[in-house]
Amino acid sequence: MTELPNPDPWLERHVEAMRAAGRRVLEVGCGPGTDAAYLAGLGFEVVAFDRANPGRAARTAGPRWVVADATSLPFRAGTFDVVVASLSLHYLPWVETVRVFREVGEMVGRRGVLLFRVNASDDVNHGAGQGEEVEPGFFRVAGDAGFWSETKRFFTAEDVRAVVPKEFEVEVLEHRTILRFREPKQVWESRARRR
Repeated sequence: MTELPNPDPWLERHVEAMRAAGRRVLEVGCGPGTDAAYLAGLGFEVVAFDRANPGRAARTAGPRWVVADATSLPFRAGTFDVVVASLSLHYLPWVETVRVFREVGEMVGRRGVLLFRVNASDDVNHGAGQGEEVEPGFFRVAGDAGFWSETKRFFTAEDVRAVVPKEFEVEVLEHRTILRFREPKQVWESRARRR
């Protein structure tokens, strides 16, 4: 299998924790598929899904690509050792966000890992505090072409802790800056382990 370049090396520091959990990985909202391809190249058994055309930029034989929606998961509870969601779970109202995190968490087996990144409340280069505030931290962002949703949620550290399902213990919660976009992006990165 050809190893693809990793343009956003955020997963590298979590690989050992992921390996300790097991080999079966689900990527929620995989987009172009670079994270899924990277993990498959490391020997993980990856299922990656997105709403449309998953893995379009990283079509490799490693991951299994599935068209699905995080609001209606087509997988059995406890099927995966690790669930990864990078910048894919911050487009919904609060009640739905909490429900989706709970349902995504149900996909993780015992002692498994939930690893995710979400928009931070200070991510002003990417819409924080801009547009119509529909509910606290949740904005209708005009003209945000390229995304499937016209709304975006921006999280505080307390918001991140609130969405992590109660069956999980937070191991990592860090504010980070991503430099892969035109402008720096502020995110919360979290790794939680099922008790």
